[in-house]
Amino acid sequence: MSIDHIECARRRRVWTEDFNVYVDAGMLLCETCNLKFPIVDGLPILLPYTTPLHAQFDEQWKSNESIPSGRFRYPDWKPVSGEEFVAKSFSSEWLAYDYDGVIWDLSYDAHKERILKEIGPTVAQAKWHLEIGCGIGLATSAAQESFGCDAVGLDLSLAALKAARQFRSNPFLHFVQASAFSIPLRRNFFDVIYSRGVLHHTYSTENAFRCVAAHCRKGGTFYVWLYGRKSINSNPLRLTLYGLEVLARPILSRSPDSPLAKVFLGAMALGYVGFNRLRRLKSAEIQPLTFSRGVHSARDRFTPRFAHRLGAHEILRWFSDCGYEHATVLDWRTMPVAEREDFRRNLGVRAIRAS
Repeated sequence: MSIDHIECARRRRVWTEDFNVYVDAGMLLCETCNLKFPIVDGLPILLPYTTPLHAQFDEQWKSNESIPSGRFRYPDWKPVSGEEFVAKSFSSEWLAYDYDGVIWDLSYDAHKERILKEIGPTVAQAKWHLEIGCGIGLATSAAQESFGCDAVGLDLSLAALKAARQFRSNPFLHFVQASAFSIPLRRNFFDVIYSRGVLHHTYSTENAFRCVAAHCRKGGTFYVWLYGRKSINSNPLRLTLYGLEVLARPILSRSPDSPLAKVFLGAMALGYVGFNRLRRLKSAEIQPLTFSRGVHSARDRFTPRFAHRLGAHEILRWFSDCGYEHATVLDWRTMPVAEREDFRRNLGVRAIRAS
């Protein structure tokens, strides 16, 4: 922990002798429901069902007498439709990604600039920030650094484990593995909720949206970025890619690391790299896409089980139904140059919770 973190803790009056204690492994217990949740490498596993990480934890700590047993048990709900495949595909995608100064085709500085534009200027005094679908934690970290707040990154995949390891020295960054449909955090609490490119990868974008929206406090900001319908048919090339996507997804989502998947994704990656070179002729802000990043982009498009496209009217209606006002579709022309095309075809919407 840095001196800046200590000073921030004292300024916010949360400093104690135990403030710098890092829990690498342990167990969270719910006395009311008799459930237990393991902490693995600093990451609380707060899913409502078990995964291989639970078995790994049990094997590692089976001889440790301090691990509670008896009436406490792991939760045994069933994942929502297709969620196990979503977790598998995004774990494969993000565990292979490096912290190398570039995310997608953006520098970290441009990435942070975009996030601040998305969230808007009204949240500078935010104390608690929540990101749904945090991946490897870069956006959560950028928000924490910008606002000096506590920031929670939630992800279904093992990317959250990677983020917890990477940012373990920052006591104001908190990562959990959980489902957007069963968020184990207080409702009506967060000053800012940020979710980019995530909820359209669930079986029901609307149901996921409503689950997430309940966790923003009155007067707080909720920002969501989702695939728009223009990402399907804005030109013949995109229409062709969408057709290929529809054919490939049912196969690749089940086995994202199979030999067939690796060959297909490698071929697609070459196309992404070539297209990136053409884009860079228009703007030097766009970062070079290496082959490995091209594979990452191909995985993101072709391996998730779900990838719904939406209209602005749907998202605006959801915000209204959930008690939000001043919902605004962000203007793609205000975004960093490297991101404008993505915003022109898709939808970034921000609103304030009124009730």
